[in-house]
Amino acid sequence: MGSSQFKSFLKCEAATLAELSGEYKKETSTALLVGSYVDAHFEGTLDIFKAQHPEIFTKQGNLKSEYSKANYMIERAERDEFFMNMMSGEKQKIFVGEIAGVPFKIKVDSFHETSIVDLKTVKDFESVWNPEKQKREHFIDYWGYTLQGAIYREIVRQNTGKTLPFY
Repeated sequence: MGSSQFKSFLKCEAATLAELSGEYKKETSTALLVGSYVDAHFEGTLDIFKAQHPEIFTKQGNLKSEYSKANYMIERAERDEFFMNMMSGEKQKIFVGEIAGVPFKIKVDSFHETSIVDLKTVKDFESVWNPEKQKREHFIDYWGYTLQGAIYREIVRQNTGKTLPFY
């Protein structure tokens, strides 16, 4: 189990089981691909990502505008010393553990001996409408990143003996 899969089960067990069995395939959104593009840059695999995702290019072979904006995000992030320090840890470090008898596997974007860093990209910092709760929420709450952080902290604690902050 991973944190995304766990959050998916919380949202709809039937849909998650259908996805796991291959009966249903979730469409990849542009927003998800943009986030994966930025992730690939910071883990050093952007050329592979581009080769695996021809849909990010126009017919003329140029990056679509969303990915040009992603390049701007990357350039801006690289000018921020604090951000780059946070991203300087061990990339894509895998940990395994167990929560409530369920095996979990996590992949930390940037692991430091003193912190856990997970890269997120967002269109903006505006709150997001949650139709289930009938109110606007901070994107961190809406997308369940606090739950992801709790899972990561526990699995890392099981592996290192340290309860580290999650950024």
